[in-house]
Amino acid sequence: MPAAPSRFDAVLLDLDGTLVDSLADLRTALNATLAQEGLPPVAAAAVRAMVGDGALALLRRALWASGGDADRAAELLPAFLAVYEPIAAAGTALFPGAAEAVRALREAGLALAIVTNKPARATGLILDAVGLTPLIDTVVGGDTLPQRKPDPAPLREALRRLGVEPGRAVMVGDMHHDIAAARAAGVAAILARYGYGRPEDEDAADAVLDDIGGLRVLIGALPGALASGRAPAS
Repeated sequence: MPAAPSRFDAVLLDLDGTLVDSLADLRTALNATLAQEGLPPVAAAAVRAMVGDGALALLRRALWASGGDADRAAELLPAFLAVYEPIAAAGTALFPGAAEAVRALREAGLALAIVTNKPARATGLILDAVGLTPLIDTVVGGDTLPQRKPDPAPLREALRRLGVEPGRAVMVGDMHHDIAAARAAGVAAILARYGYGRPEDEDAADAVLDDIGGLRVLIGALPGALASGRAPAS
């Protein structure tokens, strides 16, 4: 394995769709909340298209899809979180190779942050359950700040905590808002193409990642790639 790339000091990692597959637990909590309202459940494929913008947006989309009143999402959010948080890690698992990839970044001397639109408490429960907590320096959740991705504020907060300049960091995420937040924050951007995003999300990324096991090598390829436009997929 090559040495740590000199260009970067920190990696900012999204959670859902990048490190973990959380769709099953999200769907269970959504459908329990919808059932309490007398609404039909949402299918797994529908939930996949709903995730990424935080719990409130997820609940709003599920209400709309099931024929409910999407404007009641804020009112129902506490009920959803009361169901979700206790089961947040019940069926949620790391993508194959994710633990090894995070460990390799840590061993390379890179500072690591989780920057996610998921609420911080649920994020912590998942990180504990999958064994990543000791490897992560800081967590910025969807309720840590008033802003969420694609706003760059969460990335800037993570960098502030890590003491790292934007030009020395890379964001890894699976959706367009990860890439947009990275661009606005002045951070390099890698799209996890295996996640929950759309094919067109890769257009604005510096590189695309098909297997998280190749993350460290791909980060090492970024400096030359940024000069030429795009790193190869890994």
